[in-house]
Amino acid sequence: MKIPSVLRRPICTACLVLTFQAGIAIGQDGFVNWETPHVSPLSLTGSGSVLLAVNTADNRLEIFDVVNGMPVHRGSVAVGLNPVSVRARSSTEAWVVNRLSDSISIVDLPTMRVTRTILTGDDPADVVFASTAAGQRAFVTLSQPNQMRVYDAANPAATPTTLAIAGEQPRALTVSADGTRVFAAIFESGNATGAIRESDVSSASSPYAGRNPPPNSGNTFDPPIVGGLTQPPTVAQLVRRMSDGTWRDDNNRNWSSFVTWNVLDHDVAIINTSTLGVTYADSMMTNIMGIATMPNGHVAIVGTESLNHIRFEPNLAGVFATVNIAEFDPGSPTTTRLVGDLNPHLTYTSSSVPEATRNLSIGDPRGIVFHPVSGLAYVSGMGSNNVVVCTSTGARVANIPVGEGPTGLAISPDGSRLFVLNKFDASISVVDTAARAEVSRTPMYDPTPSAIKEGRPLLYDTHLTSGLGQVSCATCHIDGRTDALAWDLGNPAGTMKAMNQPCRTATCRPWNPMKGPMITQTLQGIVGNGAMHWRGDRENVAAFSDTFRALQGTATAPDAASMSKLEAFIGSIIYGPNPNLNIDNSMATSVITSAGSGSPSNGLTVYTTRNVIGPTTTCIACHALPKGTDKRIDDPAGLQPQPLKIAQLRGLWERGGWNRTSATNTKLFGFNHNSEFDTLNALLSVGFNFGGNNIAPQLKRDVEAFLLSFTSDTHAGAGQQVTFFGANNTDGTAVARLNTFVTIASQGTAGLVAKGRVGGIDRGYYYNAGIMSSDRAGESLTVTQLRGLAATGGEITFTLVPAGTQHRIGVDRDADGFLDRDEIDFGSDPADQSSVPANVCWGDFNMDGGINGDDIAAYFAAWEAGMPWADVNGDGGIDGNDLAAWFALWEGGQCS
Repeated sequence: MKIPSVLRRPICTACLVLTFQAGIAIGQDGFVNWETPHVSPLSLTGSGSVLLAVNTADNRLEIFDVVNGMPVHRGSVAVGLNPVSVRARSSTEAWVVNRLSDSISIVDLPTMRVTRTILTGDDPADVVFASTAAGQRAFVTLSQPNQMRVYDAANPAATPTTLAIAGEQPRALTVSADGTRVFAAIFESGNATGAIRESDVSSASSPYAGRNPPPNSGNTFDPPIVGGLTQPPTVAQLVRRMSDGTWRDDNNRNWSSFVTWNVLDHDVAIINTSTLGVTYADSMMTNIMGIATMPNGHVAIVGTESLNHIRFEPNLAGVFATVNIAEFDPGSPTTTRLVGDLNPHLTYTSSSVPEATRNLSIGDPRGIVFHPVSGLAYVSGMGSNNVVVCTSTGARVANIPVGEGPTGLAISPDGSRLFVLNKFDASISVVDTAARAEVSRTPMYDPTPSAIKEGRPLLYDTHLTSGLGQVSCATCHIDGRTDALAWDLGNPAGTMKAMNQPCRTATCRPWNPMKGPMITQTLQGIVGNGAMHWRGDRENVAAFSDTFRALQGTATAPDAASMSKLEAFIGSIIYGPNPNLNIDNSMATSVITSAGSGSPSNGLTVYTTRNVIGPTTTCIACHALPKGTDKRIDDPAGLQPQPLKIAQLRGLWERGGWNRTSATNTKLFGFNHNSEFDTLNALLSVGFNFGGNNIAPQLKRDVEAFLLSFTSDTHAGAGQQVTFFGANNTDGTAVARLNTFVTIASQGTAGLVAKGRVGGIDRGYYYNAGIMSSDRAGESLTVTQLRGLAATGGEITFTLVPAGTQHRIGVDRDADGFLDRDEIDFGSDPADQSSVPANVCWGDFNMDGGINGDDIAAYFAAWEAGMPWADVNGDGGIDGNDLAAWFALWEGGQCS
């Protein structure tokens, strides 16, 4: 579009005031990054003619026709927040799993509309269908509560059956060819490693007669301890369950007499689709990322195996994890087979290989499918930007580079085309399976800010950030989170580091390079909360630059500019909603803790007012609200072996699952830096004074309930949905739920949007000062009016969204300042910032029929965001001259 040239003129003072005010509103075009992982994000309908892809960043399902082998975009359907999986139930119906919304959107494919919304429970991950004598059933994994919900697919509103899954985070699903079994991959399967307490390691009856830290090579250390170190701190000790059931360290010393617990180590849950009985296949690898049914009926999984039982950073450099494929026969699941390493070209005898060899590697595998004729396996490497092809024995056949961050895979019924969803560059790659090469790449609209895209490779890209090409920071910090393991990354050959952080006590000792095992911390919310690591010995993200060389095996550390990009990206990753809070973000009346029910509100009172640490110290004195840290280092004399940071307390609800007295644990790492405590109640039982025996147990439960209810970065209601479809327009429960949404949106703590079919066309709305403003300028409805328009064929879904995102999500998809329906009406694309309406009056920028201050605000938002068409004077730059030029148009009421 061409804009008429105008004379440049100074900007008046009144205009400056208006532009400043407009800048405040720019947050409504915000983007929130939960770094939500894909599970099964790509699917074909049964005939293979329609390809379905989740667009996680844009909260949509993308629908493509692929009858000629190449994707032709049919349209987009707004679903819930952060869709991660999609499956076709039939040629006309798809189910989309929305992880952040805790829902499933049922989509009618011919008309491309959401007809129903199923509220699933916390963190749904995947869905599959199986036909039984009782009818077709839908199986849905809930990753946070470790459950599966089973629905009547023909009547999803009926109460589902809930199955407990004895494993941490069941996610990806596959179905047997005959439909008699469903298989659920357990993402955090673990590897049967645990930690022996520091006090037990120091015991005279330990395998080393109390020597602490214990040696790792006979009676010595490898590498040897260098001179000049102070006495290393006493530490816990990592052990692993061996095939004979004994628990041994990396020096082959037997610690079984100190082990009071055991772990199931389930990798795949097997559900009988008729009886709903659950059995398991065990002990194949640490993190199960993809699963598929093989042509011979066996089940294959891909994932990573972590070598965290090996101690010390120099011994792990470049080789701390492998990428594996395993399989089992469902008829005899107790017999599992590790097919092999998906990187057979690596010998792991050094921490690096030449670039050409490194680029053959696959890292962070996320998807697997099998060719229907040849039986070859195709595995996507999200971290390595490739798809590898291998035989049933794991032998490598081909390496196919694709887009950035490949996750989902779908193969055509005849096997001629492989479709690949590239998460990080929001595209679909098409691979010719005969030529074993990518032949096309189709982009999807992606609202992800450039700072996130630029920093992501530093976390995930295994070819860029490791010496062998198979690992990255994200191998342990999976999806910006944690692997739920502990690692001993100390270095006997290292050097002391002087204390350089604020110290809570009078003095803090320097940091010793021998630090012992420490649980992997999540990257969510770490930027801006003081120094990093459990000990606070890394000042900021930039201080991790040498980790790429020392641990990951790169030849050189990233430069300062790269580390700055990584920090900006990590700083964008936030915690999702806390499931223990009510939808309005208030604390629940009661929360189940590791020791019974507790009152979080009473726990907050104890936390903030009761001196439980000595005679004068409260919890809040160190763990300041709202994030649970005052950012200082704590080193109380004689009370802990080494200086430790006062850690933030958000996200504790994800850390449960271990019991020191249980033989059926699903994980073996709990709380504190070295997993000293299996539960929060156990932690609160040491060094804290809650009063006499009659009141102490309940107060501890109350404080634990509060800690499990810590406020997150995200409003607890964000993502929650309700769909009206005519028959339920006056349903009391549905209306009350919507009214709660409206109350929350009125308070400004979250936004409210609505999407649906109105008047036969797709429309969008957002809650704005008591009304639902639409995607056409100057048009609005009340909430009641909009709800009343819902009907069969014209369903309307309301969704709570994070405050500041409602304008973009609701009515301005590409945040270019032009409303979505106006763009469609005027012939431009609402999913393309460079496409704007032609033949509109540029004085009336927001197209509401008037030329006033609102137009200045709208243009300024677009100008500040750097939209390409904000270059009004056509000089190739977006600067103050464009503001002056546009003000001339506005003041003159000129049109293009």
